[in-house]
Amino acid sequence: MRMTQLSSEHQTPNHKPSKPTEEQLQNELHFHLAEKMLMKLREKELISKEEFNQINKLNRQKFTPLLGPLMCDKP
Repeated sequence: MRMTQLSSEHQTPNHKPSKPTEEQLQNELHFHLAEKMLMKLREKELISKEEFNQINKLNRQKFTPLLGPLMCDKP
């Protein structure tokens, strides 16, 4: 893997990340609670891997978690 150092002209000066809104935080919490329950269902083999992935995809659409796009599907 090759790494390149960015020069100062490529960096955004004084860029501060915005704080998440109350709604975004609620969605994040609800997503993680739903994911935890979903994983328990999968561990107990009450749902198939395909069902897990389908429900997980729907949860990502419904709750639009902040970290969702960074996380991969878990079986």
